[in-house]
Amino acid sequence: MSTSKRFYCLIAAIMMLTGMATATGEVRMAVRPDPSVEVVLDPPYDFDPDQMLPRDFGDYFTQDHEVEVTSYPLLPGTEWENEVLVLKGKEEGPTLYLIAGVHGGEIAAWMTGNLVKKAGLKAGTLHILSPANPWGANRSPRTRYVTSEEDLNRSFPGKPDGNAAEMVADALFQDVKRVNPTFVFDLHEAATNVEGRDFLGNSLIYTSLEKMNDLYLDMLLETQLGTLTSVPFDFFSPGPAGSVNRTISELLGLPVITVETYRADPLEMRIANQLSIVQYVLQHYGLI
Repeated sequence: MSTSKRFYCLIAAIMMLTGMATATGEVRMAVRPDPSVEVVLDPPYDFDPDQMLPRDFGDYFTQDHEVEVTSYPLLPGTEWENEVLVLKGKEEGPTLYLIAGVHGGEIAAWMTGNLVKKAGLKAGTLHILSPANPWGANRSPRTRYVTSEEDLNRSFPGKPDGNAAEMVADALFQDVKRVNPTFVFDLHEAATNVEGRDFLGNSLIYTSLEKMNDLYLDMLLETQLGTLTSVPFDFFSPGPAGSVNRTISELLGLPVITVETYRADPLEMRIANQLSIVQYVLQHYGLI
């Protein structure tokens, strides 16, 4: 039996034992779209996320907690300067770090990160870097790269005197190391769906489940039940070499989940699913 089938059997068994099974007793397994069917990536949309709040996409961040908002730069005074926004709730709590849009062309990732900047927290602190790759996000057409073919998500932990992607990676890695958060989000989107390669759309990627085993399994179960996301999410491990996920997990020992939505789905659906997962984790750690 394949690893995937064993995992889904485990999920089904846990659901039955805990009374979490659906009325039919079935788990909604993630389904790969037919690779032979041509799709349109980033289909057109008629709304402006910049003018919206998380609650405009569903029951997300609906409580108006007062929050202290500050910011600080990464690589200040250089052409690669970026800004980390910090939300701090009134009550004590853990610190989390949200990295969105390391690939600039993955628009639902950094649009979600920007929406979360408008959320209130009752406790704890949330650092938000969104978009993490504004140079790729602002280029026309948008691209996953920082410059040319420098892939930021293959450049970690980076080099302070390296190429542009390596310098950006180093600044971000060192900041995460300094902050030492309890948990790290890594928001992405997937576009590739070809035979012979993993289909990463609508998936939760981890490198290590240490320090987050219950959170990860519970969240994956919720996607299978249809109570968290509009489609079931799949699982993959580990993150690729040089990625945010794998590098922070292995070198800093911090729990990281990479959220991948699928760029052929409607944008509103992709943002809603990303918001739902972010909200779930923040509730788990008591920030909201």
